[in-house]
Amino acid sequence: MEAAYPGLQVLLANNLMMAYNQAEAGQPSFAFVEDGFTKLPEFEMMLALFSALDVRWVSVMDSTASTPARSSSPLLNVGAGIFELTKSDSPRQFVQYFDMMVKAPRRNMPAASAKTSTGRDDFKKVILIGSSTGGVEALRNVLVGFPINCPPTLIVQHTGKSFGSGLVSLLDRICPAKVVTADDNLTLQTGHVYVAAGQRRHMGVTQRKPYRTRMKEGPNISGHTPSVDALFSSAVPFAKDVVAAILTGMGQDGAKGLLELRKAGATTFAQDEKTSVVYGMPRVAWEIGAAQKQVPLARMAGTLLQACKT
Repeated sequence: MEAAYPGLQVLLANNLMMAYNQAEAGQPSFAFVEDGFTKLPEFEMMLALFSALDVRWVSVMDSTASTPARSSSPLLNVGAGIFELTKSDSPRQFVQYFDMMVKAPRRNMPAASAKTSTGRDDFKKVILIGSSTGGVEALRNVLVGFPINCPPTLIVQHTGKSFGSGLVSLLDRICPAKVVTADDNLTLQTGHVYVAAGQRRHMGVTQRKPYRTRMKEGPNISGHTPSVDALFSSAVPFAKDVVAAILTGMGQDGAKGLLELRKAGATTFAQDEKTSVVYGMPRVAWEIGAAQKQVPLARMAGTLLQACKT
């Protein structure tokens, strides 16, 4: 390939963390990915980064007898048009794939803009969001619809411990508002999104204004640290000031806390089955009556923002 394309720079990575860091820094135009990597849950982060940077990619299987990961992965099934190569294919075939994908029309990338939110604290409501499998892409879809002075938003996303900072930088790259890593004792401000992911602490909120983040170490809650249930339950004392949603995810973390919030006066939503990569957490929330309404992903941002105005 280097012979076919003079000046081509090739980056090699033998684990997902290295690949993610290289892709974020180098913003490549194309990636060959060993199919085994696509079966890892953390590959969700790579998919989101590839989408944000408009990186084309092809999975490479061990042999023609291999079963491609997308046949069993709900994450990869969402991404249509994924082609497979095998390690026994000729170099010419690799070059053909590269040539075809690189020459395909690319979307115009939005120019980076300065984030100058006023940070004022005269908001009426606080937004709480919990998500798991499929949640990285779901959060991207929601947050791009938030304005620069959005209500303060707190998010718990289940992800590998090494990918928390990468998720924050990825979301901050595409979100008009300022996305930051959740830390203890941060005063909630408009135009700010606080993300707890890959940490060994649960995120909560203090009970009186000015509301502040509260980070606590402790055992898993509902099988996770940080836990969506922990975040939701912490906001029950001021539930009338809360708009909360559960997005796509496996298991039931967040359903119990969402029910507590609804009973205490919060406005609550769950992502619908059709647009969920994994309809686990939203299903439980809906079945136990924790969510007042099921909402398609494309309408989630507008629904949350509208609820904050009432």
